[in-house]
Amino acid sequence: MSKENNKIYFSNSPFTNGHKVIDFVWNARLDQNFDLWMDLHLESDNYDQEEEYKDDLDEIDDISQENAEKQLWINYDHAIISSTYWNNKGIKIENETQLDFNLLNKKIFEIDPLPVNLDEPESLAFGVSMLGNDSIAQHEITFLDTEEFGVFDIKWKGKIANTYLGETDFDYDFYVYMKNIKFGGVKVDPSLKKEDVVDFFKSKLTHFEDFELVETDELELENYILKLKRQEE
Repeated sequence: MSKENNKIYFSNSPFTNGHKVIDFVWNARLDQNFDLWMDLHLESDNYDQEEEYKDDLDEIDDISQENAEKQLWINYDHAIISSTYWNNKGIKIENETQLDFNLLNKKIFEIDPLPVNLDEPESLAFGVSMLGNDSIAQHEITFLDTEEFGVFDIKWKGKIANTYLGETDFDYDFYVYMKNIKFGGVKVDPSLKKEDVVDFFKSKLTHFEDFELVETDELELENYILKLKRQEE
């Protein structure tokens, strides 16, 4: 079966048609040590959102294994894969050389190869809720450039262990292909001085002129975000 874009698929799931992705965020952050980290956040629609349900009486009488598995998944509502939701590490971006969007095209990030230490979930780049708060590893994340600056297709696959229900083997594979994802910017640690941040990005970021340091509102945790300037029509 061919897979659709902007949907997430899990192996060993009774929902073979996958689930629509309703929220996908790609951004980065600059920490207090001037280290750069890339973050991704994905949230799916409810597991049963695209199901065509039978009559309620038929549903009650259906005691098949497939229906039981679907009910198990529905109990956990929807999926989240994120480096920010549970404050995971994200992806470290080496910044010894110039940071250039052009070099991101066709770049593959291989993160948390198996085996991993399941006793230290905070050490993993991402957290996951699939069937409860599970464990996720062996990511392969590919960026594919589009015609618009700062906008990429993102292909992401990896493995999940249903640790919430006591499993330790990474028996579930996931796959998602997101189209036309715009970079959301770099969140700046509030302890850093604005002039130091500007100097850092001027020295490290190719196409610095295409970005602007924007002051955030008081509800945000950070004071500044480096964002792409609005493109002229």
